[in-house]
Amino acid sequence: MKNIFYGWFMLAGLALMYATTNGVGAYALTVMRPLQIKSFGLDPQSAAFLPTLLFLTIAIASPFVGRLLDRFNPRTVIAVGAFGATGLIFLQAYITSYPVLCIFYVLYGICMSLAGIIAFMYLVNKWFSHYKGIATGIVILGSSLGGIIFPRVAVMAGADWQKACLYLGIASAVLLLPPLLLIKSEPAAMGTVPDGAAFPERSNAPSAKANLSLADALRSYTFYLVLIVTGILWFCIKGYLQNHGFVMKDLGQSPAMSAALLGYFSLMAMAGKLFFGYLSDRIAKEYIMVLTICIMALSFFMLSTFNSSPLLLNAFALVAGFGFGGAFTIIQVWVAHIYGGKRYGSVLGVVTMIDELAGSTGMIVLGTLRKTSGSFKSGLHLMLVLCAVAIVSALLVRRAKGSALIPEARL
Repeated sequence: MKNIFYGWFMLAGLALMYATTNGVGAYALTVMRPLQIKSFGLDPQSAAFLPTLLFLTIAIASPFVGRLLDRFNPRTVIAVGAFGATGLIFLQAYITSYPVLCIFYVLYGICMSLAGIIAFMYLVNKWFSHYKGIATGIVILGSSLGGIIFPRVAVMAGADWQKACLYLGIASAVLLLPPLLLIKSEPAAMGTVPDGAAFPERSNAPSAKANLSLADALRSYTFYLVLIVTGILWFCIKGYLQNHGFVMKDLGQSPAMSAALLGYFSLMAMAGKLFFGYLSDRIAKEYIMVLTICIMALSFFMLSTFNSSPLLLNAFALVAGFGFGGAFTIIQVWVAHIYGGKRYGSVLGVVTMIDELAGSTGMIVLGTLRKTSGSFKSGLHLMLVLCAVAIVSALLVRRAKGSALIPEARL
């Protein structure tokens, strides 16, 4: 029996870590927000500001984390975030005021950046070449697993705020800290090459992107096309998900039906992450990107034209989840494919910052459009237009054929 490539074991650890930091930050804290409102006597506006603060912190921290990864051992960077996140979750039980709660969200946002998608994709880019797509899908699968596990951990405590923090802290320590032992900075540390012995010829192949710096990327129009595509996708993904409950309310659906649709959505998102990750290892990334955008656009069209029958809404959830999951994965694979050189961390940090800002903007814009127009359909129409813009931009990147790496493409 052949030896299994060590990178696959590390991927399992990274998926668990991503499930933890993202599962707590993006899902469990949302479930706990009613407890926060009750414990701190918050009004709805103050409570709604907390996730905005979290995502804004991640956006601001991302470029700095990217530079840290280019300069220091990624295991050290991730360890700081992992231990920090675990400690903060336990300490959250002792918070007694809203200003301190805001500080917690800022600090946790920093830890999510240190032990999150930027650092994990940095390692994927180091360890995988031929299998980078499916490897990315496996790591990102952790976000869906976190959405399944950690909200359930939080509600096990009932209405007890301190006990919920304790349960989350224990679960985080178990799933977040041991995988640190699996992290190695690069294949050479284990006496192997990217993808393992199956593709040894790739390890010495020269790459035009190897010496590409952030400054080079910023001087290229292709980089801004990439930012347009990824920013639009996060605007749509995060914007819709954060307004899903309101959309279902407008359609006359119960909270139970809204939650059930999210369950179907999450299952199909997991399938989409793995399928499109696998597909991106075999087909041009830009074409996969266009395909996922088309599936997302189809889901928005379905929701804007269908009636509110459960069967049609279930169909929407399945299509949307598949497209959203695929888009999440292909964004990471695409950026690594174009900019995965020595300064990949710095470039990815800027891309992640723009994506987080775009996602936060989507949350606000779609919510505002629904409020001012009295219907969620205006937001769906906007996202359809943006999807068309993203498709054109992705095809222009494909047409450039790597022009981000040559002087003619620079501004």
